[in-house]
Amino acid sequence: MAVAALGLLAGCGGPGAPLGPPSAKDILSKPLHTNLNDAHFVVSGKFVSSTPGGVSVDVQGDGALVYKNPGAGRFKFETTVAGQKVSYQDISINGVDYTFVVPGNGKWTAKTTTSGLGRDSFTGASDFAYVGEENLPAGKSWHARAKDKDGNQFDGWIRERDGYPVKYEITQQGNALKLSFDKYNTGESITAPPASQVVQG
Repeated sequence: MAVAALGLLAGCGGPGAPLGPPSAKDILSKPLHTNLNDAHFVVSGKFVSSTPGGVSVDVQGDGALVYKNPGAGRFKFETTVAGQKVSYQDISINGVDYTFVVPGNGKWTAKTTTSGLGRDSFTGASDFAYVGEENLPAGKSWHARAKDKDGNQFDGWIRERDGYPVKYEITQQGNALKLSFDKYNTGESITAPPASQVVQG
């Protein structure tokens, strides 16, 4: 009887046998289930203008995600178009996206959103896929892929030891952005711009 039980345990992997990686959906939601309060990232990538001819420009900047309720996000990137410096800022908080563009009207534009930048932005909505495990400078990470609720594909690398995000790559309408995380739990706070500086979009 004991031999049969040992054989059964061995066939099932037995105690101490590796269980394999979590599902892609679980991997992408790990940052929501850790002690992560906030995370800072560096942004790099390419944007294609919507004007005829679709000029591609390099962008760079930074941002942060706040994971505490209600959750929020911010980012700013800059580029040069036809010799002119262009800056784009976005703050997402409480279901409202605030954008500020230079050159522009000098005001933040507010729009209600269901898909703003925040703690739930990279949990995925469909087409989840586990890609593999990678050794990155920030630590051993799971790599998973999904589509957001608007159908845009993104990839996420989540550090195995603590469930923190290491990197996200987003592809959207010919645009490609990489968010590389470099600081965690620094006390980041994100607030909406003052009402006097906001116009409705």
